[in-house]
Amino acid sequence: MNLEIRDIKKEDIEPIKVITAEAFAKGFIEEVENEDILDAAITLMFINPILNKSTFGRVATLDGEVIGVIFGSRVDEIRSYRLLQEDYTKELLEILNLNDIERNLFVEFTSKTNDAYSKLIRGKENEFQGCLEFFAVSEKSRGKKVGKKLLNELFSYFRNTKVNKIYVYTDTISNYGFYDCNGFKRLEEELTVFNLPEGRFENTNFIYEYKF
Repeated sequence: MNLEIRDIKKEDIEPIKVITAEAFAKGFIEEVENEDILDAAITLMFINPILNKSTFGRVATLDGEVIGVIFGSRVDEIRSYRLLQEDYTKELLEILNLNDIERNLFVEFTSKTNDAYSKLIRGKENEFQGCLEFFAVSEKSRGKKVGKKLLNELFSYFRNTKVNKIYVYTDTISNYGFYDCNGFKRLEEELTVFNLPEGRFENTNFIYEYKF
């Protein structure tokens, strides 16, 4: 088996969406049965913002299959992954055509999560030179040090560009324990509550830092 860590290409975006849905939709949007709606939600909530911010990106492939991805950004660097963005008109129309309950849920998740992260970074905006923007490994590939290899690639980039300290947002939907085990320091947390049709859903958002 051949494991490769390489730069991200345009054709990697679709498999990255699959990994994203697997890693971050648990308990919240995973029950969306319409694949077009799920794709639109993943694209607009995750892929578009990540590509817009990132200055570094790598995928891990096993025998040609994308099994992991990491994105990061460095202050004052060119955000080159914007070039991988596509026309998102189709995805926007999918969201606009949702019924009121589904559309309100999408808006609530996006706005409340952004509000939580804004609170967590408040007063610290100028302390960091970089950010771990996004990090995910396919479920079947976890526990095989794929994530560690991707993280080391990002760390090398930050060290080479003279970064002293970075931050990362994560939450209880994600595998946040990975950061506790890999030298990150948890700074603060913020509880977010969503009112789903099935009942109350709680998610705790965290901000971690890493010093080089």
